[in-house]
Amino acid sequence: MKALHRKLALGLVIGVGSVAMFGAAALGAFGPDMSSSLGSAIAPVGSVLGTDKPDRFKGILDALVQKGVITQQQEDAILAAMKDEAGKASVRVNVVRDLFGAAAQYLGTTDKDLHAKLPGTSLGKIADGMAPAKSRAGLVSALTTAANADVDKAVAANKISTDQATALLAKIGGEITSLVDRTWPTKPTAATRAPNVRGFLGEMSKTAQTFLGLSAKDIANAMRNGQSLGELANATKPNGRDGLVTALTTSATAQIDAAVANNKLTADQATALKGKIGGEIASFVDRKFPVRNSTKPASPAGGTKPTVPANGANPTTPTTKPTATPFEDRN
Repeated sequence: MKALHRKLALGLVIGVGSVAMFGAAALGAFGPDMSSSLGSAIAPVGSVLGTDKPDRFKGILDALVQKGVITQQQEDAILAAMKDEAGKASVRVNVVRDLFGAAAQYLGTTDKDLHAKLPGTSLGKIADGMAPAKSRAGLVSALTTAANADVDKAVAANKISTDQATALLAKIGGEITSLVDRTWPTKPTAATRAPNVRGFLGEMSKTAQTFLGLSAKDIANAMRNGQSLGELANATKPNGRDGLVTALTTSATAQIDAAVANNKLTADQATALKGKIGGEIASFVDRKFPVRNSTKPASPAGGTKPTVPANGANPTTPTTKPTATPFEDRN
């Protein structure tokens, strides 16, 4: 029977769960450094249950006595245990509303939009940025008024005592100041790869073709015969290789400058890239490809069949494909 008494007593003193002033979502956004003490107060269980609830439980116990489930002595013991526990136990009750939502309301926006604006700044700075209609001082005043009103309502509803209300009111100013002046962290930016110089060289083959005034096929044939673009330029243009290098450099530089103008590159990145294009262009202009052998091997004397290579390849067919030039697919 003692176990029954204990279970009933414990069931009757279970209180209200703890909820922070800023609301679960807003508090999570602020992080663990934001205090959750302002919006809640420790109140005796009796004050939370109200004066009518013990009478209700007494009615239940009276019915159990009438049914013979428990004796009158046991009912008296249970009610005494409840009264004793109510004086000792306490629960945390929600008092103040979500002040972040109240801040959004004062600023004339939604919680979602306000969250989006906050990284790197504070509620106070956002309010001052809306002057003269809004200000940090006005925001603090609006939040203080809302918090004070909530505390008064909690006292009127017997959720907290006058002393608890006084303790909460003493904390409100500091908590609201912390909320309003806190600078929100900026979102970490994803790591970006350093720009590759080759991405800004453009279609060098097209620029070279325009400079040389030759078809892609003619340029590819010349390169297959062992000529570099620089040598081909020397053979066909008065300013030769140097003129080709200048044309390619001008094209690449124009692309880098355009990227800076479109905020795709910083000035420092552009300077670094321009310092690299010279080497890339020189490599492109002076590169030589292996000479393609287009002759077939002579037929063996005496009508004998040619020796088949060990790998089974056709003796008249190259075993590897030659490296393609940048002009192989151009018309």
